[in-house]
Amino acid sequence: MEAQIEFIKTELVRRVFAENACFRGLSVISSELTTPKQLDGFMSTIHQLVLVVRAESKREDESTIRLLVKVMKGNDTFRKQNLGHVLFPNEINIYANVLPAFDRFLEQSGSALRPSEWCPRTYLSAQGHFPGYSSTFETFLVMENVTPRGFRTGPRLDLDEAHLTLMAEVIAKYHACSYAMRIREPHTLERLVEKIIPLNFLQDGKVFFESYNVVFRLAAERLFAYVDANPDELDSDRFRSCVDILRTKYGPNQSLLMQQFLERDPIYSVILHGDYNRNNVLFRYVDDRPVEVLMIDFQENRYGSPALDLSFFMYMNMTPELRERFWDELLARYHRQLMRTLCEILQCAETDERLAPYREDLFRQHFARFALYGAMVALNFIPWMMSPEEECADAGASFEQDVHSEEFRRCTLSVGGEPVNRRITAVMRHACKMGYMDMM
Repeated sequence: MEAQIEFIKTELVRRVFAENACFRGLSVISSELTTPKQLDGFMSTIHQLVLVVRAESKREDESTIRLLVKVMKGNDTFRKQNLGHVLFPNEINIYANVLPAFDRFLEQSGSALRPSEWCPRTYLSAQGHFPGYSSTFETFLVMENVTPRGFRTGPRLDLDEAHLTLMAEVIAKYHACSYAMRIREPHTLERLVEKIIPLNFLQDGKVFFESYNVVFRLAAERLFAYVDANPDELDSDRFRSCVDILRTKYGPNQSLLMQQFLERDPIYSVILHGDYNRNNVLFRYVDDRPVEVLMIDFQENRYGSPALDLSFFMYMNMTPELRERFWDELLARYHRQLMRTLCEILQCAETDERLAPYREDLFRQHFARFALYGAMVALNFIPWMMSPEEECADAGASFEQDVHSEEFRRCTLSVGGEPVNRRITAVMRHACKMGYMDMM
């Protein structure tokens, strides 16, 4: 571990400075690396790197550069079991190829939009073997620490209209780049998509991601156990039928259902964030009001329906009460921002025939085909986000040790108790009412 820390503080810093013109002419006076527990994730470790630098031409002036360094966690076996060799290279690809391509495309289109409005600035995205750090395949992501600029995490789970609207609008701008590129530079988009390693639930008819298969199966098992013990929760024949189909058709193999959501569409597929929820964005506030949002953590990016990004954060981060009155409006706000952004990039009016496939009624039809994805993923994550952080830490430890263990199963089926059971059931009830479960 000491050797790895020293590698980051020296060799990695040298590479960052060599590859970024903004650091030219600076010499490092000191470097400090810390690893805050609150930044720790299931699959990654994030270090805080603080550099004190001095301009070579001005010996008396010193300044501080604050960076974050994201690396893979665990040994090679753990990484293979949890597809680290897919997730992390895909994230590196977003920062090394996709966002720079979007930036060039936007500049050439005459748009003032820039990916730096949506993501922290990245100084290094690298993958491969790094002698001196380890003997295995590694990835390094070095980006700006935006905390000094006022960005921080938002509420732990439930967001209000202002937070949700910011999230909907920034993901709309990101999705619009794929649509505009398909219209104006389809071959460029194709090349970017080809670089994305497929992240499937099933591969050649077999489970591709065993850890995900387990967590989705347990999430469904928890739902079934609760409605069996509380039949009044099945408050309509339609909802009862939807739950029965979910149980009898997909039963212990929820991956069979999840794979269907990865179907590509020649009109609507975009380069996704892939794990878009409150956990993976940072907000900046003015007088406790959110005014800006940045996306982070692109590990699960795919090429697919925008509904996968949208439905997840909407089901994950809206209370049942807010969902009833704000769901349609939030979709409308996403769509308005999508069309505004497309018009800006393409320098056209909304009536342009090239935008006809994206009009709101057609978008909503497409969304309805894929929206159940977000509900299914929320079934898995809501229990942990509604529970104390200590319980989440215990679950994380059992997940890392053995996702098949009885301890992990017990935690998954019980964490958060009855409030969690009611919340996940309300998610599925809404999905059924909206017709999103009809695709089953």
